[in-house]
Amino acid sequence: MDLRHVRYFLAVVDTGSTARAAQQVHVTQPSLSRQLRALEASLRVSLFERGGTRLRLNAAGHRFLPVARDLVARADSAASLLRALADGVPPRLTIAAPSATVADVIAPYVVSAGRDGPHVDVLEATGEAPYTALASGADLAVSASPPPVGTETLTVGHPPLWVYTPPDHPWHTERRRHVGLDELVAEPLLLPTAEHHTRGILDRAVEAMDGRYTALSQTTNPLLAQALAAAGHGVAVVSEDPRYGIEPLLIHGPDGKPLTMTLTAAWRASHYTADLLASFARGLAAYCAHAYPLWSTG
Repeated sequence: MDLRHVRYFLAVVDTGSTARAAQQVHVTQPSLSRQLRALEASLRVSLFERGGTRLRLNAAGHRFLPVARDLVARADSAASLLRALADGVPPRLTIAAPSATVADVIAPYVVSAGRDGPHVDVLEATGEAPYTALASGADLAVSASPPPVGTETLTVGHPPLWVYTPPDHPWHTERRRHVGLDELVAEPLLLPTAEHHTRGILDRAVEAMDGRYTALSQTTNPLLAQALAAAGHGVAVVSEDPRYGIEPLLIHGPDGKPLTMTLTAAWRASHYTADLLASFARGLAAYCAHAYPLWSTG
């Protein structure tokens, strides 16, 4: 299969006609049509329903489309990486991760790595979406979800769940360092919505002790929950680092251990620069061990 033919296929899909696609890829329309036929011959399947001046994807074409986009994206990324290495420029990596991980882990690690570190772009996503992004352009994903089977993985750290209280709350004025889960569930809570890992970990811990809590409000952005706590509206449970001048408290479960999550970096073993991705993941883990000593427990 010729990658150039795959690019022609995508041009037809994106422009909607062979005439416009031919203009986009700078070939004649008859030549482009021949190349599409050659692609179909190499795949031994027709990709289009042909009729009139337009080509429409058939069932096989729809199945092939995401594969084609992935092939071209990987080829372009590989070419970009090799050009950068040849020019002595730090490589460019695309990292998929939740916004809090970008702010608290990836961005500060990039700063610490300096000019010799990779040039990083990010795709912000929650839940399992960072791992899903490995099939659509991301080189490496970082998430608290279980990583997909078949990927290379490395544990970045074990971030704790934090409790943030209003400035006049007794836990704050008593300068507590932690609260028990049984104490926490007695408070009206400001929580992230269900797709956030913090919420899932809290819910499972409360269920395990046959407890219940009252959710005062739920927010899609955990930073807003922390802001509401700082403004005096209630007690927030999030995993983000402290902001707005309030101090965090750990949550101790019935076993006396802090509630934590496991942050994992994952990448494809077949990635053209798997060694570089492994090095980047190790760098993240080392940075977190230094910057966040509490993350070493889990």
